[in-house]
Amino acid sequence: MQRSQNSLPRTLMRMNSAETGGSLVFLPDFGGHVIYAQPIQKVLSSEYSCFGARLAPDMVAVLDDLGLTEIAARFAADIHQSDIPRPVHICGFSFAGLLAFETARHFSALEPWAGELFILDTRIRPRTVGARFLRNPMEEMLYAARYTARNWRTLLPGTEDPLVLHRYGQIRMDLGNHAEAHRAIIRQLYAKMAEYTPLPWTGSATVFRAEDIQWGYRLDDLGWGRVIEGPVTLIDVPGDHLSMLRAAENAAVLADKMRLRLEAVQKESVNV
Repeated sequence: MQRSQNSLPRTLMRMNSAETGGSLVFLPDFGGHVIYAQPIQKVLSSEYSCFGARLAPDMVAVLDDLGLTEIAARFAADIHQSDIPRPVHICGFSFAGLLAFETARHFSALEPWAGELFILDTRIRPRTVGARFLRNPMEEMLYAARYTARNWRTLLPGTEDPLVLHRYGQIRMDLGNHAEAHRAIIRQLYAKMAEYTPLPWTGSATVFRAEDIQWGYRLDDLGWGRVIEGPVTLIDVPGDHLSMLRAAENAAVLADKMRLRLEAVQKESVNV
């Protein structure tokens, strides 16, 4: 299949002008954008070509009929057909980490995987509460207590806030912080996250974990060891789930550690 030599597909946007060092492709979060990637891109833009993925208009038109897997397959196909510099490294934060994993899985089926998958503080959770409780009963009881304490107002009958999306074990989303035009897409993507079950993949990945975690959680591999059969590198970064990127000093540490990991990946590929 021929790669386009003229322009990027509608699912990709260029974030800088670099044409060397390979490409970093950031997958979109719930809001359909890659704003979270800006502090990373600013640090790495002189060494790597940075791109953001986005839902194309034709995808938005049929979003109800697309699962997370189908969305990722489209991103993978468009990246494969584009002429962006190789190797391609794929990155995603929080919800986008799931989308990045699935995109990398599809992309590696289209061309040899020579890059790295970067997952930024995305935890894989079993689909059922029962499975989680049987695996870690004490941790699950602590989580249930914290969840109830934080959300008791919305759990009471007749008090559900339509602007707050929350399911047990999933990310709590307050749509009041987002423009009305984006809320429908966020609701759709939130439901797709809850329905998604990852399949095994043999590629290589680096998982960045926030050091400031909720009491009762341990710093494990965030569940990725169950689905990634290739090498998984675990790296801790300062901050919690949000401040690891929103706080400038934390984001600078994360970006620097990502640079070091990219350099290591390049050396490993040369020695193979």
